Amino acid sequence: MALYSNTLAVIRRHVLSSVGDLLYGQCGTTGATTTKIYAPFLWQANDYYNNHRYHAYAYAGTNIGVDKRVTDWDLATFLLTVHSAYAAACDATTYIEMHRIFTVQELHSAINLAIEAMAGKYLVDVKDETTITLVADTYEYNLPLSFLYLHSVVTENAVGDGIFNNEDEIDPRDWSIIKTYPPKLKLDKNRYGLVVGKDLRLEGHGTQPLVDSDTDVIFLPPEWLVMKAITFLPMNKIQIHALIHTYRAAVEKTVRIPRNYPHPMSKSIVE
Repeated sequence: MALYSNTLAVIRRHVLSSVGDLLYGQCGTTGATTTKIYAPFLWQANDYYNNHRYHAYAYAGTNIGVDKRVTDWDLATFLLTVHSAYAAACDATTYIEMHRIFTVQELHSAINLAIEAMAGKYLVDVKDETTITLVADTYEYNLPLSFLYLHSVVTENAVGDGIFNNEDEIDPRDWSIIKTYPPKLKLDKNRYGLVVGKDLRLEGHGTQPLVDSDTDVIFLPPEWLVMKAITFLPMNKIQIHALIHTYRAAVEKTVRIPRNYPHPMSKSIVE
């Protein structure tokens, strides 16, 4: 089981909060249209959010993933006007972030660069039950490229039932890794009883995939990841908005990269 599990939306809000660029809350339906957002969690005077060039980004519910520039704000009605129409009006399922310094694209780029900085160092659990289906007289199968290490191969209980029991784990002496590209799993045809049509469950470790959707899950230590992402934000904006001390603190906190090592019985897939 993964020790850490946070969505991209959660990590992004942590980054925004760390650099003082975050307002967020739940929308509603009163007066809402495809160009107006009912945002009762905001409190500044009329036109504050458009004058300060805020963007409204929906991170949950209706219009999730859509970023809009704010063009008007009316405190009396709690209505934000955005620069172009949504496909549907935001409603009570919609949660939005408000930020004015960094764009969503810049934030996601920074988070993904931080993820790449941990590639091959902090390993995450990987499981696959769909890639390999046993074929008659075939003992070599391509492995998913998401795996860097493999420690368990389990044969399906019965063809198509999707059940993988611990007692059906293949003896590690009966399989090996062929380090080609793509890498292959090699079953020992003299020791393994192949049953055509059964799937194999693979368990191992790999690198955290890059993320682009708010619901994508990140299995890396959030405190380090957030600080590292700050170091990849645009330097010109860090300087203009007097965030250089925040940047330097983030650099200091991320000197040591956290590590998560493979299972002791793992076999390496790549050199």
